[in-house]
Amino acid sequence: MQLMQQIEKMDTMSIKSKSKGKWFDLVLANVIAIMFVLLGFFIPVLSFALAFIVLSYMQVGVYGFVLKNYQGQSPDFESIFLPFGLILKTLCLKIIVMAGMLIWGLLLIVPGIIYGLNYSFAAFILFENPNLSCKEILARSKQLTMGKKFQIFLMALGMIALVCLAASVGVGLYYLFGLFMSVPTFLTVLLIAVPAIIMLVIVALPLFEIYLAGLYENAKSVPEEKPAKQNKATKKVSKS
Repeated sequence: MQLMQQIEKMDTMSIKSKSKGKWFDLVLANVIAIMFVLLGFFIPVLSFALAFIVLSYMQVGVYGFVLKNYQGQSPDFESIFLPFGLILKTLCLKIIVMAGMLIWGLLLIVPGIIYGLNYSFAAFILFENPNLSCKEILARSKQLTMGKKFQIFLMALGMIALVCLAASVGVGLYYLFGLFMSVPTFLTVLLIAVPAIIMLVIVALPLFEIYLAGLYENAKSVPEEKPAKQNKATKKVSKS
């Protein structure tokens, strides 16, 4: 109940105004990225490794595309494809974040989730500041997500709930068909997977990405606060 109340309080009007008339572009950008990731699985020997590399690379491009749309620009789909010199950096960021989530998640689940939420803005930062090092990008993301991790977490839960709801429709269809005929295994998988994938690509991913872009823009607009200790130190120096 609290989750639904939090989602209802989100700035949905801002999301609609920013993405009005561009939702198809956001959906198509995600479809392009997913298609390239899937193509990686068809390469012999390097299938999983190549798909992971493509996923890391395309995610930054898609997030940058979404960010430009949120900012009121009209980017072309070529902007999804970053300079190939950034492939190593996108891969490095993905490995660091996933490894950290895995390590902390093995200790306790909650720290692993918090660790991942700290770097929710890493793709946006890399897209806008490709010259920054991985360490600088992660530090900047951790700083900008302060006070916003709970909102990101709730939105992610809401998107997962949407996908699960669509999958439950498929389960309902499976039981409905099962009343009249025996349902083959492949058809069962299709009935459950297809509605979930459609919901993920058309609604869940674009909604989450545009909301995340809005949080990122708001976080950038907040002036940085200097630590209290640093302010006290400067006062002492000025008095002396």
